[in-house]
Amino acid sequence: MHLPRLSLDALQPNWPEPDAAAAVPGVLHHGVPVAVMERERVVLANTPAVALGVQAGMRRGGVQALSAQVVQLEREPAAEAQLMTALALALLHFSPHVSLHPEPDAATVMIDAGASVRLFGGHRALCRAVYARVRRLGVFLQLGCAPTAFGAAWLAAQPFRRDRHGRMVRPARRALRPARMARLLDRLPVAMLRNVADEGWLDGIGCRTVGEVRGLPRAGLQRRLGADVLARLDQAYGEVPVRFAWFAAPPEFVQRMELPGRTESVQGVMAGAQRLLLALGGWLAVRQAGVTRLALRLEHERYRLGCETPATPVTVSLAEPSRDPAHLCRLLQERLDKVQFTVPAVGLLLVVEAMQECLPRSEALFPEPGGTPAGLGRLLDTLMARLGRENVLQPLPLADHRPERASRWCPVDEMPARAPAAPAQAWPARPPWLLAQPLPLAVQRHRPCHGGPLALLSRPERIESGWWDDALATRDYFVAERADGLRCWVYRQRPGREEGGEYRWFLHGLF
Repeated sequence: MHLPRLSLDALQPNWPEPDAAAAVPGVLHHGVPVAVMERERVVLANTPAVALGVQAGMRRGGVQALSAQVVQLEREPAAEAQLMTALALALLHFSPHVSLHPEPDAATVMIDAGASVRLFGGHRALCRAVYARVRRLGVFLQLGCAPTAFGAAWLAAQPFRRDRHGRMVRPARRALRPARMARLLDRLPVAMLRNVADEGWLDGIGCRTVGEVRGLPRAGLQRRLGADVLARLDQAYGEVPVRFAWFAAPPEFVQRMELPGRTESVQGVMAGAQRLLLALGGWLAVRQAGVTRLALRLEHERYRLGCETPATPVTVSLAEPSRDPAHLCRLLQERLDKVQFTVPAVGLLLVVEAMQECLPRSEALFPEPGGTPAGLGRLLDTLMARLGRENVLQPLPLADHRPERASRWCPVDEMPARAPAAPAQAWPARPPWLLAQPLPLAVQRHRPCHGGPLALLSRPERIESGWWDDALATRDYFVAERADGLRCWVYRQRPGREEGGEYRWFLHGLF
């Protein structure tokens, strides 16, 4: 059984997406004709360059003769390999089966998406989601869909053609059924076999399309061109099975990238950090985990100020584990808005410092009013990013009977170890508002007064603790009510030897 597959033929231009290009110095704008050169010849050209007549294999002088507007970029294998790794990590969001196939003239990424089609709402919705995610990486791509991997790769790699009126026509690149895939593959030019066959020999015998090559006698074709041609044809048409080496995500996420230029703006840094966050989202999806703490280090030029400049760390802490790149991008933007750029940044390094298991929750038949736990977690994450981790706190219970020491304030992303659940029992009432310091109360006719005499409503709750830290508390707590209905939490401090046997009353909380 052949599963539907997606194939991406990607050009790595090493610049961010067009929306952020205007904010980064040295970055080309969308619509500029670009040609990638290798050994003084054109390897790949974008659509504006093709419209001017630039073709693969053209020499540098020929490109300059066509138009002086074509920007010629030298191919960088190291940057391409780095971006291909980021691309594979980002596509792990859709399927754990991702395979990289570097080609001499273009890079191909294959995704076995047969089990993900229904999850993402059909093949059209899946293709749109893949295209949108890859475009956010700053990559220009051609996407093909077919029941076989090499069939999808050939459909994705076919170039634009011109009709009889000279207009550019987009070829068909999607085929869900084997019959339609075979018809589309038969129309492809023999240039698809250039890596395994002699294109000039095929052209000499009158073969112009893949279908004509496939119609030749197999024995003679194998004798003249070798077995690689037949093997590639059989793999593309689904007549023989193919084994792939699937991309394996690294055990730890530490990804680095160089910015296209020196930048001192938040927009320029975010344009590069977005690519790292998309790769992080795919890496977390494979591990079924969510990040709770990550650090983005801004790398600067070495010896810029006469000495080696250390990297600027930007840390993001989360109350709930998350792997949503959009949510992480918003939090990182909040943190970067507070960074003062004294030295331009030339590179980025993203490191995951802490993560937790993050399994998807099932949808409820009757949704809870007032939002979901995930929504509350995102609100807390935004508050921490804006106000700082030390200003968004939660109470942490402690094993102490004294109310003022029964809890402490800690950051909301600090997850304490949960103690075993105690057996259910009736605990005395506790006020939600505890005063920072107990307020001494006056006593009239042996009754405490707070805006008037208080009426005691409960029996005494005795607390006697703290002998080990020189803060002994010997108190009897009562729930009291004022004449206007305000309920208070008061205690009577039992006297010690040095106090001469006199009881004192204090207000400790309000209900």
